[in-house]
Amino acid sequence: MKQYDLAIIGGGLAGLSLLYHLHEAGKLTNQRVLLVDPERKGGNDRTWSFWEMGQGPFDDIVRQRWNRVTLHNTDTDLSCDLGAYTYKLIRSADFYAKTQAALSKVPGLDRRYARATDIRNTSEGVQLTVEGETVYARQAFSSLPHPLDHREVKAPYLDQHFRGWYVETEEDTFDPVVASLMDFRTPQHGETRFFYVLPFSRRRAVVEIAIFSNQHLQTETYDRLLKEYIARHWTEGRYRIEHTEAGNIPMTTYSFPRREGKLIHIGLGGGDARPSTGYTFYNVQRKMMQIAEAYPRLPDLSPWPERHILYDATLLRLLQNEVLPGDRVFVNLFRDNPADRVLAFLNGETNLIQELRLMSTVPIAPFASTFARELIR
Repeated sequence: MKQYDLAIIGGGLAGLSLLYHLHEAGKLTNQRVLLVDPERKGGNDRTWSFWEMGQGPFDDIVRQRWNRVTLHNTDTDLSCDLGAYTYKLIRSADFYAKTQAALSKVPGLDRRYARATDIRNTSEGVQLTVEGETVYARQAFSSLPHPLDHREVKAPYLDQHFRGWYVETEEDTFDPVVASLMDFRTPQHGETRFFYVLPFSRRRAVVEIAIFSNQHLQTETYDRLLKEYIARHWTEGRYRIEHTEAGNIPMTTYSFPRREGKLIHIGLGGGDARPSTGYTFYNVQRKMMQIAEAYPRLPDLSPWPERHILYDATLLRLLQNEVLPGDRVFVNLFRDNPADRVLAFLNGETNLIQELRLMSTVPIAPFASTFARELIR
């Protein structure tokens, strides 16, 4: 049986980030490492946007950054300075190129472009099958998805499904120094629907629609909504669609399995997406850096403080049960609080005093009663 010190199952955002940070921390020296993924990652298959203070580990590949954002609903238009935060965008093609260039310098790395199957814990580590061969690793991290049926999950659950266009217009249309963070000026249909616009120049931008609901649409419907939104709020002129992307992120406080013996779950399958927003990139980097710094010991693997899980469960339950409309909740948070306080909260970086100040600006009765019920659960 072929043996490794470490196996990474899944070579997407979480798996590559963990390997990259382990390499940067000098933890892969003299290690036999297996990376298993059926795809050769390299194209621009997704875009990650996030906010952070100061420099991050991938600042050299940030494609665009903004210090001011706008938010809109049918009766409120906000323009917010982000204070200490910067809103950043990274394209997956650049991320793949950077991480794989670093990993090419790891002599003990064995890449297998295949599926890992029959993954199981043993008394000594983790056993898995790759291309019909049984291999063994003393420690393994898996970013394989953990499929959930929202009808069977007792925790609040909403899918965030999205579709976006990279567009180039024939006339000046966008302001490259201002990003549209959330624009709810579209019929909500009992859901939370918004667009966001991330401009690279006056004529090029990413325009995406995101919907929080468990009812997905046909591709043609997402595209119709994007076309109508651009015509109504940006330009009626001609434009070219350079690239499209689509995806889905589970937003839930469901307790994903994180540790099964020597098998550790990371990424979306390990609950690393922020339940109330679906933002993933920043928290994955923070979590993978913590693991890399402590490795081979493992730190606390809880992705969020317990009180933040309660906050998110409360908000998700309010949205899922249509107690409060999402187009009011999110815009009003930025209207009634400094933007950096809201962003810090959504990143899980606030202290209790900051959280109480923020909570004092939300509708007290529905939040308090729902919070109490989630606490009892």
